[in-house]
Amino acid sequence: MSQSPPLVDTKLAGVVLVCGECEERKDGPSRLRARQVRKELKHGLSGLPVRLRVVQCSCLGLCPKKAMALAAVAQGHAPLAAEVCRDEDVQAFAKALGRSLR
Repeated sequence: MSQSPPLVDTKLAGVVLVCGECEERKDGPSRLRARQVRKELKHGLSGLPVRLRVVQCSCLGLCPKKAMALAAVAQGHAPLAAEVCRDEDVQAFAKALGRSLR
């Protein structure tokens, strides 16, 4: 007889995933680094009424050329994914995600 693990409540409304493998590909983004993208997203999402965790992960399977893959999954909202090439793209993703969660 198998038992499911106990589920716990969390204060997080969702997660934002930043692909850490995109920067290592030879056809990956030339100027973006996953660590810096995470910092920018955390700053851009800090004013939201809900808490999101921004984490670096392994390959998301999107593998955009000359870009980095981002994905967001939040409770009660459709998943979002983006391919970012510049810092401005990261900021635009944070704004779009913020608008969808308000």
